[in-house]
Amino acid sequence: MPMTLGLTKEEEAGAFEGVMPWLRATGEITDLVKAKLDRPLAAWTGTADHDLFDANDHIEDRPTPLEKKIAALAPRPMWRMERIWLPDGESSPEEDEAYEKAACVEIDGRLLHPRCLEAYADFAYSCAGLDEGEGIDEDGVPGDLEEALEWAEAGVWLIQQSLPFPFRDVLEYGPIDNRPAIRMLLAYATLLRAKSPRKATPWFRALVYMDPQDRIGARYFVPGGTHRAKSR
Repeated sequence: MPMTLGLTKEEEAGAFEGVMPWLRATGEITDLVKAKLDRPLAAWTGTADHDLFDANDHIEDRPTPLEKKIAALAPRPMWRMERIWLPDGESSPEEDEAYEKAACVEIDGRLLHPRCLEAYADFAYSCAGLDEGEGIDEDGVPGDLEEALEWAEAGVWLIQQSLPFPFRDVLEYGPIDNRPAIRMLLAYATLLRAKSPRKATPWFRALVYMDPQDRIGARYFVPGGTHRAKSR
């Protein structure tokens, strides 16, 4: 853990504003993944000036309170992550077979490549009885929330094996290879919110810090992420 000796509570809170929470995943599915995983996903960042993200270049004329905080940061490194492609409904039988032969293993009765983030997200939504992007109403999820969170935790744990801690840099949604990681983090935050909105808020906030253009709408679940409607 980073040292905070000598900092006031306010200074400490400011130092960790927007940092991705560190997940100590201890679920059964994560333990199974740990036993099957041969290596983490590759992740890298450059060192040139064009590898730095300056939020000021992307802030609108009327920034939200959250955007103002992000814009106040110095330019940050932009990261890229390895992507393991998951076949979909448009994949050919040959592509499906190639995926299954590309180091797929059985985890909790499901066949998947242990480094395929999209598989973890799909299983998490499926266990919860949700389609990706589907909202969760006050009645909660129709499926098994605890099992869904276990799959989501395993995916987040996999991401965090590849990124430095504390992670306050940029992982943009724009590059197609980064999208499974962002989708995985969003799946976890969304499912966690069904259980504890308070615990989910730092995850949504971290998503906005990672991708200030916020193509996934995480800002709507963060205080100060949107403008308040003007009262008449």
